[in-house]
Amino acid sequence: MKMLKIALSGYGRMGKEVEKAALKAGHSILCKIDKPTDWNENADLLLQCDVVIDFSLPQSASEAVNKCFDLGIPVVSGTTGWEAGLAATRLRCQNENKSFFYAPNFSIGVNIFFEINRRLSELLEDYSDYQPHIHEIHHIRKLDAPSGTAIALARGITENHSQYQQGWVAAPDQKPDHVSISSERTGEIPGTHIVTWASDTDSIEIKHTSHNRQALAQGAVKAAEWLAGKKGCFGMLDMLGINYSKKKY
Repeated sequence: MKMLKIALSGYGRMGKEVEKAALKAGHSILCKIDKPTDWNENADLLLQCDVVIDFSLPQSASEAVNKCFDLGIPVVSGTTGWEAGLAATRLRCQNENKSFFYAPNFSIGVNIFFEINRRLSELLEDYSDYQPHIHEIHHIRKLDAPSGTAIALARGITENHSQYQQGWVAAPDQKPDHVSISSERTGEIPGTHIVTWASDTDSIEIKHTSHNRQALAQGAVKAAEWLAGKKGCFGMLDMLGINYSKKKY
């Protein structure tokens, strides 16, 4: 495996975790971008990088990824809360043959959880008395709500259950044929996600609990390693080799 020269976009808690994971894997960190002026100040170093790993802020993620595209540098992004700009970013990646890997959560466990969530949605397709709800809990410093992971879980339901194809809504709002998501910010919790399907007679609940941020950081580094030499838009299903299809069950 090639040792990568990495630039970090965003040097908050997750950026620091990614740095630890990258160094432990034998890679090097050439530069850290944590404010707008850092892009120009590190221009020469950026051109030497094999990949940029982005855990910046929702309001700056789109600009950060597009700067990487301008420089021709592959980029791995785990920043959440910028869904409006994400579609345009993916379109540019496809049209200009760039290299982009995005995941709302890089944990292997969470991505297996995504698959279980999709399958459960399929199984309940013919049982309209079960109503879905997603509850997510994070630390008090998390800026976006609902979390990107919760939105991905909601999408897993809307894409695999015909009754909920209208999308999701943030609680306490309720809309027919929408998946409701409630968010809680408390303490130092890295991330807990609970999907409940409730009827008048019983409930089905699946849950994932993160114990720390190491799994996210390690997953982001693995994504950077996997992306090397590839062109296009990718995600965790690509890296894990999961070709999701209703026919496979």
